[in-house]
Order: sequence, then structure tokens, then C-alpha cells
Amino acid sequence: MPLTISAIAVDRDDRLLSYCVSAKCSYRDFLALTAGAEENLSIQRGIIKGTKAYATLRSDLKRGCVLPPIVLAVTLELRRAPADYFADTDLAGLSEALSCLTAPQVYIIDGLQRTNALRQTAAELADDALEQFLGRPLRIEVWLNIPFGAVAYRMLLLNAGQRPMSVKQQVEVLSSKLVDDLADIPHLSIFRANDARRRAQPGQFSLSKLAQALQAWLQGQPNLDLRNTVMEELLADSAINVLGNSAGAGNDGEGPAEDGFKKFVNWLVELDLAVGADHLHFLGNETALLGIAAAVGSLERSEKLSKRLWPSLTELLDQVKLNGADAIAVSTFERLRQGIDSSKENVGVATREMVFVAFKEFIRDGGDTPMEECWQIAAASKA
Repeated sequence: MPLTISAIAVDRDDRLLSYCVSAKCSYRDFLALTAGAEENLSIQRGIIKGTKAYATLRSDLKRGCVLPPIVLAVTLELRRAPADYFADTDLAGLSEALSCLTAPQVYIIDGLQRTNALRQTAAELADDALEQFLGRPLRIEVWLNIPFGAVAYRMLLLNAGQRPMSVKQQVEVLSSKLVDDLADIPHLSIFRANDARRRAQPGQFSLSKLAQALQAWLQGQPNLDLRNTVMEELLADSAINVLGNSAGAGNDGEGPAEDGFKKFVNWLVELDLAVGADHLHFLGNETALLGIAAAVGSLERSEKLSKRLWPSLTELLDQVKLNGADAIAVSTFERLRQGIDSSKENVGVATREMVFVAFKEFIRDGGDTPMEECWQIAAASKA
């Protein structure tokens, strides 16, 4: 059966003296077009199999996610010179030419892993589900008759000196968007790095601390050693899992899912207001902030304990609104924090861990154990 590839635009790369066509085709046509193409370009990295991230990608593909364009290089006899198609914006002629491609003419420049995910996902489906999947559209970039040296140059230049961004770096990139998403939370005021103001009343937080809280929430851990590459990979998988659960449709399948971190920050601001201006240091200190965020993130992904999470946090907030800082035992927290022996351990690390354990204990018990007792349990577990 002939392929159907629709050219959308054609551009000239003046550096490489080559032409690139932006196009669309179905998953079915793409998989036929690239059969065996994974082996065509020997300088491509090997296919990654069995990772949690790619299992998640295959799951998302079944649910209809949109992939970034996959980049191909093709060797193709054209009726006209590429420059003529470009000059005349002859998209119909390019569509006709591209639809005559065969697999041996195609090389995958960027998108090997996505191609493999598509192929594996198709193998996992059958009948109507498979037909619906294969009919979905895919955007591709097609480099026409580009010399191998130019292909190698392009790949090496784009990847020169690159290392995968750490989870921390990726979260920092998202910080500016974070401000926009949290902007409508009542009584929340966010200070940016160049802001001369400082926290002077409840509800005020620096962007850098909220970004760190997001990282702790995503990874479910208050202290991270990202020099350990294995730990970095596990934490990235965890972050994908948490964000994936809050992306897309909500439980009713209609409206968007509730943003879990935004819900947490809204609760945090209310707690900060309830604790009061006399205890600004409690949530103004990143140790408490990160410990709480990590505990909430950790239990939010637990099948057994996630149902206790928000009832417990709501109960704690109600207690603090009624009885002030005593309900969260801020004075006990301060006393235990000051008792950490700095000659034996890092005070910041130990404090974040203590907060993490205390809040997990409170939530595990459904809010029935007073926070003063939870602080003591957490401190004893570190002794």
C-alpha cells in the first residue's frame, strides 16, 4: 500500500546548503517508512529497552499523546532540484515525492527512542485499538539528500559538550512558569531573585525556595545527592510518575486533573497564615519547607497511604487555625532542631529528615497522633 506523506513547509539550511521538509504522516506510514532504519545510521546510540521512562511513554502513546517531530534524512531522486521546490513552495510536488520513499532510503537522525516506543506500542495493541493508534498523525522533519558529513556535523554540533540535564536543573528551568501557575493562590506573594524585599509576613515565599520545594515534592525525598547517577535516574523516574499522574484529564475524564503541587502550596500558605507572624521562621526556613514537601510528595504516590494524605493535612490545618502554632508544636520542633549535634551531622540535612519523618508519621496515622509526639518520634528515629 503506498505511503501518504504530506509536506507542510520546506526550509533551506544555508549553513549546510541543504533542504528540510516539515511533514506529517500516520504512525502506520511512519513505521513502514522506518522499518529497519534503526540500524541504518551506525553512529546512533543503541535502543534503550526496559526503562521506566519509556514504559511511561508507551502508556502515554496509547492515551494519544503528541510526540515532538522525529528527524529523518532521506536519499531520494527528485523530479526537480530541491531549490526549485523551495523557490516555488511546491508542497504538492514534495508530498508526492516523499510518498514514494522506501525504508532503505531513510535514516533516523533524531528520534530513535521515540521510533522504538511507537513500534513497541503497536506490538502491544490489537484490533480496533491498534487501528486507531496506527491512524494517529506524526510530525516529521525530512532532510533531502543531505551528505553524510553534514548529518554527522549536525548531530555532533547539537550534542557537543552536552550532558543530560539533572532533575534540579530541569525544575529550575520551570521556575518562571511556576510563578504563573501559582499566581492565583490567595495571600501568596512570591519574591524573585532580584527582589529586594524579604519575608516579613505569612504568605511570602522566595521563588528559589518554592522551586526547591517542587523538587522535593517531585522526588519524595528531603535530601538529595545528585552526584550519584543511579539515584538521579531513579529520581527522574519518580518525577515523571508524579507529574504524569497530575497531567491530562481528571478522575471524571473531562476536565484537567488537579495540579498536586499547586494544591500543596495553597495548603502551605493557609498553614503559614494560621501559624502566624510570630513564627515566620518555621516555614520561612527551607529545612521545614523541603521536609514537608517531600513527605507530601512521597505519600501522594503511595497507593495505601495517599487516601489519608489530604484528610490528615486538612485536619492539621483546622487544628492550627483553632489553636495556633501550638497545634503544630513549633516550639518542640525548634527545641529538637537546636539539640542536633553539629559535630556529628549536618544540621540542615538532619532537620529536613526530621521534618520529613514527623509529617509522614502524622499522615500515616490519619492525623490522630499529635504533632508534638510526631516530632519526638522523628527525633528518636535519628538518634
